[in-house]
Amino acid sequence: MQRRTSQCVSTFTVLIIFVMLPEIFSKHPQFQKIHDQFFTNLAFWLAAAVSALVSVFYTKIFAFCEAWSISQGGHYIFWAPTVGLLASFLMGHLFSKEALGSGIPQVIAAVTLSEKSSNPGLLDKLMSLRMLFVKIIGSCVAVLGGGVSGREGPTLQVSASIFYSFHKLWPKSLPKPGQGAMILGGGSAGLAAAFNTPMGGIVFAIEELSKSHVSLVRTSIFQAVIISGLMAQFFLGNYVYFGQNHVLIQSNIFFQTILISALVGMVSSLFSESLYRLSVFRGNLTFAKKILMTIFCGMALSTIFYFFGSVAMGSGKHVIVDILNDPQSIETPVTAFARIFGNFFTYNAGVAGGIFAPSLASGASLGQYLGFLMGFGEFRVFALVGMVAFLTGVTRSPFTASVLVLEMSDSHEIILYLMLGSMVANLCAKLVARRSFYEKAAERIEKMGENFETKPA
Repeated sequence: MQRRTSQCVSTFTVLIIFVMLPEIFSKHPQFQKIHDQFFTNLAFWLAAAVSALVSVFYTKIFAFCEAWSISQGGHYIFWAPTVGLLASFLMGHLFSKEALGSGIPQVIAAVTLSEKSSNPGLLDKLMSLRMLFVKIIGSCVAVLGGGVSGREGPTLQVSASIFYSFHKLWPKSLPKPGQGAMILGGGSAGLAAAFNTPMGGIVFAIEELSKSHVSLVRTSIFQAVIISGLMAQFFLGNYVYFGQNHVLIQSNIFFQTILISALVGMVSSLFSESLYRLSVFRGNLTFAKKILMTIFCGMALSTIFYFFGSVAMGSGKHVIVDILNDPQSIETPVTAFARIFGNFFTYNAGVAGGIFAPSLASGASLGQYLGFLMGFGEFRVFALVGMVAFLTGVTRSPFTASVLVLEMSDSHEIILYLMLGSMVANLCAKLVARRSFYEKAAERIEKMGENFETKPA
């Protein structure tokens, strides 16, 4: 105890000296530069630490609510979904409309608004601490009632809100990073914390949250990597550089991956396009009609739970784990149907909650089923490919989808097939809708300005 106290005093003393030294050595520009860089980074470090703690707390609460719903929700199947969805919507509508939806379009819109230095009022609402509390509580209430929703998208907005608050409250006498950089860093940190995928967070920041920086080259580079990698495997086999290889990939998996990725990508794009169009329709309704629509979605969700059971509930993590651990246990379209439509009705109820994690579950079940239906043997591989393809169809961020699934499943031996699947899914998804759901939703938020009401996303 005494040692820890001594360490804290020493650290505090060093920090005070570092703050005061610029006054002493003000004539030395190089020292001033180091001092400024330290405090610029310190803003990121402190915000990241707080964001991680909040994310852990959020994860624990959400997991508890989801587990209770899956295990006990069947006893309250006829009224719990409606009550949960309605409560989540009303919390957002009455206390923070900006908390409704997944949070990813809100973060993208916030980054754009900060770069343009326009509409600070809307930016404050999107990143407010009030939104943070409503987001966490509202999403937990929705999943407690059985809502097919995730915490991953909301975690991005929650984390970005924390970073934004640090930027606003940072002492004016100290250097600090730009507002856009803080929001971007918060969104990336949120994704990394939500999935425990640090590389995924970095890639997502580059590919999705700041598309303007790499939009001209990202697809070309991505395709070049895939083609060169597959050509090397064609001639040299599926080798690992240092000589380890645990999984033998069948030679015909190349064409099977293309076929399944194309189908899942189009289904995913159709799904997300339907969500966006219905969100626009919902936005034009009166408050009373929105209430009725939420109730209808709750009743539809109860019907799905009645016929398909707990497999349709929650974010879908339990479904993915079951499929990957025993890939031949689910050989019907029931799971895919229940997951997709469960997420569809939850989303259209206007709650605080995301489609990011549910998209992974929908893709896993759909890819696994299509692999079985077509007589392909690698069910686990096609479940992973389906996850990548479905997520790509929603986000149009193929590299992010590949890296996320790779990190979450530790499936390095099929990385090129995951990348191939995401590229094919991205191309086929554009046949249904040219632009991603998140892009259009973020643009709509920006256009609606101060009077906007966040659409579920």
